Amino acid sequence: MTPNSHVLVTGAAGFIGRHTVSAFHHAGHQVTAVDLRPAPAHLAAAAHWRRGDFADPALLAEIASGRYTTVVHQAGNSSTRAPAGPELEKTNTLGPLRLAAACRTGHTRLIYASSHSVYGTLHHRTPIAEDADTDPARCSGPLNPYAASKLTLDQHMRTRHTAGLDWIGLRYTNVFGPDESDKGPMASILSQLLNQAASTGHIRLFDDSLTAARDYIHVETVATTLVRLATARSSVPAAVYNLGSGCAISFADLIQWCARLHREATGQLLHVELVPNSAPGAYQYFTCADMTSLDKVLPDRPTESATSVEMRAAELFAAFLDSATR
Repeated sequence: MTPNSHVLVTGAAGFIGRHTVSAFHHAGHQVTAVDLRPAPAHLAAAAHWRRGDFADPALLAEIASGRYTTVVHQAGNSSTRAPAGPELEKTNTLGPLRLAAACRTGHTRLIYASSHSVYGTLHHRTPIAEDADTDPARCSGPLNPYAASKLTLDQHMRTRHTAGLDWIGLRYTNVFGPDESDKGPMASILSQLLNQAASTGHIRLFDDSLTAARDYIHVETVATTLVRLATARSSVPAAVYNLGSGCAISFADLIQWCARLHREATGQLLHVELVPNSAPGAYQYFTCADMTSLDKVLPDRPTESATSVEMRAAELFAAFLDSATR
């Protein structure tokens, strides 16, 4: 794919979707954006916006006609609290499979969002590779219906599209960054803690999570990776790939970051309240992506590290503090 190609972004009004639209627009591509919600005002000129369902038959027919060079699918139900049932299956599994079929007919590259949550509990505190997703010695598998819907999609893509479709699934770890507030309780825990510290000087954390650790990746790193995958000179093999930093940062370290940033900004101590975890069985205490596969096929990809996450966290804290003191 070359600049000025036509990219379709679904879920374009969402957190990652907004950054995806911006990244492709700034890279010189023609962008069509689809979402059930209206276009964000600051991105109205960055794409041709269409309100509607990504699985609308008229849109699928356009894709099948070959109108788009690449479809970047970010739409879906991202709530880890969503109940199992036909609605979740339609949105997160069956709809994307119809989208994939249309892309196959239209000879269109498909890049879609999966999730690191498919692994569930990691039995060893080491990075996990994509082919270990059903290995009971390595992980428990999905801990909630949302994660199960994503794993089912990945499995269907692997079996249905061994040839004839240029596709990539990306298992995002914990994506964080600016403009995440509309996600509410589904926002990354890093963003939630930084916002609490900046806004109130008081953070709440589950009392069993101090030794927990998670893999964080900034949303701009995700968006830049999407552009690189869509424009790679040599075709990236069709597969599911992890997309994270490849390192896990402990919640204890997050608290220290928040405490230091709060103290430097206000001269005050941060108050930390530990509360009971009401659903420990559905909680991921450790996440960390083995990035070997993506490194091999996209060696020039933008990377994340503990240092860059801490730097981005400080930027985000400053933005939250500025908003709180206006």
